[in-house]
Amino acid sequence: MRTRRPASGGTAAWEEERPHDPPVNFAGVTADRLPEDLTRLVWTLHRRLLQGQKPPAEEKVRPLAQVELLHLVAAEPGITVRQAASALRMKPHNVSTLVTLLVRDGYFVRVPDPADRRYVQLHPTPKMLAAAEQSNASSYRGIAEALSDLPEGAEQRIAAALPDLWTLVDRLTDRS
Repeated sequence: MRTRRPASGGTAAWEEERPHDPPVNFAGVTADRLPEDLTRLVWTLHRRLLQGQKPPAEEKVRPLAQVELLHLVAAEPGITVRQAASALRMKPHNVSTLVTLLVRDGYFVRVPDPADRRYVQLHPTPKMLAAAEQSNASSYRGIAEALSDLPEGAEQRIAAALPDLWTLVDRLTDRS
């Protein structure tokens, strides 16, 4: 039976109603539901972060693929197009198209790879670094405000879970 039931965050989503499921209470998440609940939580958190992100002053909103590439190059200056494509799970020619747009807009520079001049490394420009700093500061403020609204002890529980979540990311990366 399918019913309309609020998903996390107050949005409505179609979900299968399961009479044997306990009410949504993440403190009592069962092991068999953990992968499903964690996946839904991560997608919802990702969507909220993207929705809350404002482009830097006097910049246009960019498609998600461009934003992900911008974040990747900021985190890994010197990455090649092929490495970026692999990290983003995209075709190299699609990443190359994004790079061309972002170079044109002044966010990246292409630098010949000293080890193999057939390849180029992607490096952020000062414009990109300033835009990333502004965008990140806005996101961090939003998260800090939301964390401060949580019940007492929630911030500490979330912080305590971070090492295990990063280990989970590593395990998922190892499997792909």
